[in-house]
Parts: sequence; C-alpha cells; structure tokens
Amino acid sequence: MTRVLLVDDHTLFLDGLELLLKRFSGQYLVVGKINEPLKAIDFLENTPVDLVLLDIEMPGVNGVDLLRRILSRFPNVRVAVVTMHDEDQFIQEVMTAGGHGYLLKSWDSDDLLQKVNYVVKGIKVFPSRPKRVSQSEHFSDRETEILRLLGKGRNSYEIAEELFITINTVKTHRRNMLRKLKATNTSQLLKFGFDNNLI
Repeated sequence: MTRVLLVDDHTLFLDGLELLLKRFSGQYLVVGKINEPLKAIDFLENTPVDLVLLDIEMPGVNGVDLLRRILSRFPNVRVAVVTMHDEDQFIQEVMTAGGHGYLLKSWDSDDLLQKVNYVVKGIKVFPSRPKRVSQSEHFSDRETEILRLLGKGRNSYEIAEELFITINTVKTHRRNMLRKLKATNTSQLLKFGFDNNLI
C-alpha cells in the first residue's frame, strides 16, 4: 500500500484529495494532511511516507524549495506537485528540481487519480506541451489508438475486446511501437506518449 502525505494550505482541497484517494482504499493510505507546509519535513522525519503531493504556492514557503528539501532528505520518497498553475515557468522549475510529477487541479478527478497512479509506478507526469514531432513519423493511427488505451490503464486483452481485434494483433502493435522508439518497456512507451501529447 502506498503511504501518502498531502501538503496544501487549503483544507478543503486536502479533504477532497483524501476522498479521491480513498476510492482506491486498497492502494493508497493517507497518513497525513498538512496545511502548514513548514511542518512537512518534521512529519517525514517521524512517519514512513512513499508519496508526497504538495501545492507549489503556499504562504510562507516556496513549494519548489520544499520539494527540493524533501528529495534531498528523503531520496526514496516520490514528490509530485498538485497545483492550479499551468505556466511553463513553474513546470520547468519542478522538472529541474527533480519532481516526479506536475498535476493540475483543473483536471477531472479520474484523470488526476490516473496521473497519481503513474507517478507511483515511476512514470514522470508533466502537462503535455505542443508536440515536437509529428505523430505520423512514429506511429500509425491504430498504434496511437492502442497507446491511448494503454495510457488509460487498459491491458492487452481489454484493448483487443474494445477495438475488436485479436490479442496477438495488439501484442504485435505494442512490439512495433517499442521497436520504433528503441524502448524496452511499457513505461518508456507511456512516457513518450505523454511527452508528445499522444495520451
């Protein structure tokens, strides 16, 4: 079970995020909710935590600085920002600081929860920027369709049923995508999808 610490100066948002994570009660356990961010380090010193979700802009503290301090003191803890700010400057600061994700409060609850799941699995998640490469240079329409379904958490059997194709066809497309990217696993495939706005 993933132990989660929530850090945000808005108590209402903390409560809402806790309720969202409780939808996966067998996967997430909220071990702390802190609305005074300077207390986060003390909490981490005394309580085992796997994932910290924190706001980037809080009174009395810079969220990026707090993120750096947490990663420096607790390198095994994953730290992702949950914020309403979608400006490139903030996103770049979090990426440079080593954050594991940049999640937007404007996302719907299912999307937000899905992105949290990716962070826990080791996939870095940041808002999609304009594509730097053409989709057609990499994947066919069918491959892109399968990639999007993988991004929604579907497995090969579910994708086959949804697209009315055989499981072997799905596996062939997945192998082709990995080969085209010179990737070795699905995590790398999904990261490419996020980075190029395909998911």
